[in-house]
Amino acid sequence: MHEAFSECGGSPSVGDFLTDGRTVKRALDAIAAKSGTPMRITTIGADRVTGLSVDVQEQKDHVNVDRYVVASDGSITGPTPVKLTSLDGGPVTAASVDQQAFDPKAVGFARLSTTVKEAIAKSRYSDARVNQWEIGGLGPDDRRYLYLESSRARPVAILRRDLTIADMRY
Repeated sequence: MHEAFSECGGSPSVGDFLTDGRTVKRALDAIAAKSGTPMRITTIGADRVTGLSVDVQEQKDHVNVDRYVVASDGSITGPTPVKLTSLDGGPVTAASVDQQAFDPKAVGFARLSTTVKEAIAKSRYSDARVNQWEIGGLGPDDRRYLYLESSRARPVAILRRDLTIADMRY
C-alpha cells in the first residue's frame, strides 16, 4: 500500500533522510500513524537508493516485525512482513523481539545534521558525503553507523544513541 508522506510537510528528498533529523522525525510520525503508538522499532536506516526504511514491531503480536519505507518521492509503503532470524539458532520469540526493539524517540535525530557535518570534518576528506546510516538498537553493542564516501575512501562514523560520534573508522 502506498501512502503520501507529503501530508506531513512536503515531499522529502533522499538527502533529507540522510542529513535532516526533522525529516526523519516527520517520517516516523507518519509511519506511527499507520502502525500505531507507542511505536517500537528494531532497525532504522536511510540510503540514497531506498530512502528511509523502518522495521516496526507489531503491537498486537510482538514476535512480528513489519517494514515501512518512505521513498524520496514521499510515498510510504508497508507494512511488509520481515522474516526474522535468530542469531543463536533458536526460535524467534516475542521476548527476543522485545529485547531488540526500542523507542525511536530515544535516538537523537534532532542532532543528525550536526553529526553529519562533524563526521565529514573528522573524515579529513573535503569531498566526503553521507551515503547511508543505520541504527540497529540502543545498547552498547548495537550497531549505529554513519557511512561516508569520498573519491579516495569510505570513512565510517560509529555513533552513540544521541547521535554524537563515538569513533571514526577508515
